[in-house]
Amino acid sequence: MDISTVDPSDSGAFNAWYAAYVAATSHGRTDTPVWEKGELLALLLEDDDHRTWEREIAAAVDGDTVVGSAWIDWPMKDNLNRGEFILGVVPDARHRGVGAALYEHVATRLAARHRTVLATRVNQPVDGPSAPGSRFLERRGFTKVNVDARRVLPMPVAPERLARLHDEAAGEADGYTITTWVGACPERYGAQYARLKSLLSTQAPLGDSVYEPESWDVDRLRNEERLLARQNRVSVTALAVADDGAPVGHTQIVLPKGRDHAFQWDTLVLPEHRGHRLGMLLKVANVRALNNLDASCRRVTTWNAVSNDAMNAVNDALGYRTVEVTEDWEKQGREPLPAM
Repeated sequence: MDISTVDPSDSGAFNAWYAAYVAATSHGRTDTPVWEKGELLALLLEDDDHRTWEREIAAAVDGDTVVGSAWIDWPMKDNLNRGEFILGVVPDARHRGVGAALYEHVATRLAARHRTVLATRVNQPVDGPSAPGSRFLERRGFTKVNVDARRVLPMPVAPERLARLHDEAAGEADGYTITTWVGACPERYGAQYARLKSLLSTQAPLGDSVYEPESWDVDRLRNEERLLARQNRVSVTALAVADDGAPVGHTQIVLPKGRDHAFQWDTLVLPEHRGHRLGMLLKVANVRALNNLDASCRRVTTWNAVSNDAMNAVNDALGYRTVEVTEDWEKQGREPLPAM
């Protein structure tokens, strides 16, 4: 068995890797959220001048067959000690050392990039036996640092339900307005919205994860918007604005065009503006906008820390249901290798 880096511009090699990635990621799971091939290629082939993360993929090959996949990425603007990865082994090739070989490849590649914090995730069923990934990571010195619930919201949400939730929350939000947009952030909010996005990494509950504030500015915001366009995705955003004109919270849903499955991204309200039901108002406004944008959307998937009681209560009220648990695992990696 050989482990090698895959060139995403090589269609044959990429297609074989992608088939293994989907087979490994989807096995034994419900309503599995996997990247579409075109979305993933746009991400991997992003222009060097615009990307804020470096990424590479690797394949475990037995004979002529790809039996395992690795996805490695590491941030370049912040968190410069951190590297993240996802491993997958196709069902028929499990318990043959494929995962161990892929992990050694990943750890070596990230050590060469001076990454001393390694991070990954394990998906667990809500009920039933634990997935073996947790034991695999424990044996290699990883610690579970956070637990998220993956939840799904059936769409469309009834307008009457959204109206009721809005009316229940609006009385506590005097002095605030909610505005929404589809696509690129309006210019007048660009700098302040970028600041809100920079705060998510420290304001959202991340358990014991070793994560520093992210570095965001208008250029990074616009680069993300251009990437979404290349991926054929559309974003729907709601922004809470205080009576002095300052944005104080936001939420965002991303919908791949032509698919019936959207994804909830950031949601954040600044600490000094919490307690006014802005989280509910933001999410109601954004779900309503998604209802109006694409009637073919049938579900929205989100991930929330199980410890985030306030956001989980909002999601419960909207109608989200838990379908899976996602564990975050981290370890202090091996000593960095000399500069490449």
